[in-house]
Amino acid sequence: MPAGLLIDLNDGGPRMEITSGLRFPTFSGQWTTASTSLSLDIANYVPGSEVILLPRVCAAYSPPVGTSLVPSVGVLTGFTQSGSTVTQTYWDSKGDKLVRGFDASVWQILPASSGSGMLIQDSTDFMSIALNTMAGFCVWRGSVTFTGTWALPDTIAPKSNYMVFGKWSHPSATVECDGTVVTAFEDRNGEDVPATVAITIAIFASGVAPSPGRGLNFIKNGACVFSTTSRPFIYNRKTWTPSWSWTDIGDSMIMLGVYGYDSNTNGGWDYMKLAGIVRSGNAVRCGRGRVRWRWTDRYALVGQRLTNIPVPCIPSMY
Repeated sequence: MPAGLLIDLNDGGPRMEITSGLRFPTFSGQWTTASTSLSLDIANYVPGSEVILLPRVCAAYSPPVGTSLVPSVGVLTGFTQSGSTVTQTYWDSKGDKLVRGFDASVWQILPASSGSGMLIQDSTDFMSIALNTMAGFCVWRGSVTFTGTWALPDTIAPKSNYMVFGKWSHPSATVECDGTVVTAFEDRNGEDVPATVAITIAIFASGVAPSPGRGLNFIKNGACVFSTTSRPFIYNRKTWTPSWSWTDIGDSMIMLGVYGYDSNTNGGWDYMKLAGIVRSGNAVRCGRGRVRWRWTDRYALVGQRLTNIPVPCIPSMY
């Protein structure tokens, strides 16, 4: 066994081994449907942290406006950081200016431990966690088999805070998650064909204070900011950049979401589909998911585009 911290909750799941280089991201804000800006101030910013953006939906469709007969589509392409402010960057098929950000959250990878608390080489400085609601923990895990659509379960955390990771194998099914449901449809042009997948799911959330108990607890200013009574959200800097080509990610769980779009014509219609993930063994690529919009191909918007934002892959220990 590697040297480090062993967490075994005896809950039927695998043991967690916290070793050199593993970090615990902390939640620092999110864009929602009520957001009115592309920029977001990072809550409780810790200087020296690495800031990452975790998107759930990276593409959006807009119907024709006014006298226009052609719709438009936008894609989240990346982000910039200036001090404690993060700003999304995007592409729009008509060059339109967006007034609010895409559905995404901002997390900080806290600096490595520097001597106080518990030292695991090149791993999180637990004492730099500012609030008891910043760390992310697993709020649901399990294996499910479904055809077409599976609704995310209710937990102690609101679904708006969910980050959903999965591991499965189906060489022709596109798996998506929009924050409320996970879907599986055949990667194809034209009408939807539901697919059946067996998938292992781990749902993480922030905003819920950890409960101290048996195991390892960190108390700061009288509040528990980290505890091993729940499985923590672990990040080892392993990522996948969305692509239409196969990439080997090893034996990892990958964050589910929507990472771009594909628009194509078939039988007199233009079918707009968003891009999810196809996985075969340890190899992943983007694929066309379910139909989101369709219209006459007389005003077609043919094309495809993916985000450039790296998608996190986490160890399969949930």
